[in-house]
Amino acid sequence: MKETKEKIKWMAAGFLAAHIFLFCVIFRSPKKRWDQDSYDCAIVCGCRVKEDGEPSDTLKARVEKGVELWKEKKVKYLIMSGAAVHSDFVEAEAMKRYAIELGVPAEYILEEKQAVSTYHNMLYSCRMMQNCNFHDCVVVTSGWHLRKADHYTRSKGVPYVMAAAKNPKKQRLFEILWLYVRTNIQMYLNMWRGYY
Repeated sequence: MKETKEKIKWMAAGFLAAHIFLFCVIFRSPKKRWDQDSYDCAIVCGCRVKEDGEPSDTLKARVEKGVELWKEKKVKYLIMSGAAVHSDFVEAEAMKRYAIELGVPAEYILEEKQAVSTYHNMLYSCRMMQNCNFHDCVVVTSGWHLRKADHYTRSKGVPYVMAAAKNPKKQRLFEILWLYVRTNIQMYLNMWRGYY
């Protein structure tokens, strides 16, 4: 009986190790090393907008990072990406309003209003880049979301780098860790469902 339990433990450990290895091979570490001083644009990934139309703290942090890159002249334009996903308000519109409040002129902000997922953020934003004759980009999102956004950006074949927004001050460490775990599990399950 004791030997059977030991075998089951070793099999479970081997199974888990194999899946972690497979995950790391398929979903590589995000590309965070800058290959150049500036890029044509930043794609800022959407996130929840509150019921009153205001950006959530996570969404504000992402926009703030995009604006910081624009003010430092590391990007020329901002593509705000996100549809009305978690409320009746379009994420891209709320993001643009906030970026304007932070000092970016409207003519430097493009709105991508179709994306309902990370996959779609990259799909539609990269199409917009082509239409605008942009050749490279910085993808701005939360740290826990970098690997997922990196995976879909890499599949589009454009030169890019990832940039992590700060975590909202109100967010606790446990919540941040849970977001990392949940996002990685979702990515892995989506792969098995065929959403690769």
